[in-house]
Amino acid sequence: MKAVVFGASGLIGDGFLQESLRAHDVTEVVAVVRTPLPVTHPKLRQVRHGDFLDFTPIADELGGADACFWGLGVSSVGLDPQEYERVTYGYTAAAAHVLATINPDLTFVYVSGGGTDSTERGRSRWARVKGRTENAVIAAFPHGYALRPGFVRPSHGTRSRTTAYRWADAAVAPLAPLLRLLRLAPALMTDTSELGQAALHLARHGFSRHVLENRDIVSVAAAARQAAAARGRR
Repeated sequence: MKAVVFGASGLIGDGFLQESLRAHDVTEVVAVVRTPLPVTHPKLRQVRHGDFLDFTPIADELGGADACFWGLGVSSVGLDPQEYERVTYGYTAAAAHVLATINPDLTFVYVSGGGTDSTERGRSRWARVKGRTENAVIAAFPHGYALRPGFVRPSHGTRSRTTAYRWADAAVAPLAPLLRLLRLAPALMTDTSELGQAALHLARHGFSRHVLENRDIVSVAAAARQAAAARGRR
């Protein structure tokens, strides 16, 4: 499998990157970046590109891709609404257009978030924009999926570059064991490794729905780990 990762310098994209590099059936990982990542691996090829509204100049680099994992995103807090829509919808739609031309059967996994508005008519602007993006991905690919995680905790020793998110994670960390004990964690919380595992499982096996909520993500990631454990016992 050849996997393309967008947003690999961020928290969620790093989860996609690390799990793809570890996967037994991923032969090549292409990270589309603006600046080089401080990561080297025999499977990894970094493609530097500046205009994220037009990926046609690097279409040849993306050729042969079987899956795209989209972890690129920005917070809407304090951001100009037009800029938020340009990054959230515009970048994703531009990549989807090129990748659908290359391989319409490609699996495209887009990370949005809990509370996303797929009707595109709700009061929350960010939720409408995320919903529009989800809908565009699902319309472009028969194997298009939207992941809607709740709170995402870091894995692989990675920390968010966003100060507020680091503070939030520090606040949530002591509560994580209690949430697991009360069996609330699967509905409220996941981590970047689970997002990566779930995305890979979707690329391998698909899913009965195109939109996966937090509980679905945790369940699919568990299925991926079980399959990996079964391979190890053979």
